[in-house]
Amino acid sequence: NAINAQRLYANSSEKYIQYFKLVHSKITEYLIKPRHIYNIDKKGFAIGVLNRRTKQVFSR
Repeated sequence: NAINAQRLYANSSEKYIQYFKLVHSKITEYLIKPRHIYNIDKKGFAIGVLNRRTKQVFSR
C-alpha cells in the first residue's frame, strides 16, 4: 500500500546519517550534556534543562 511504500522510501542509511549528524550538531551548538537528553518518540525529543530553556529540536 502507499504508506508502506513511503516508509520504504524514507528508510535509507543516508537519511539516518543526515538525521544523526543534525542531532549531533544541535547538541554541540547548544552545549547539551547527555544527562539533559530526554525521551525519543514519534513526536521528537526534548533536550535541555526542564524549564523555560527546554527546546524541542525535532517534531513532525
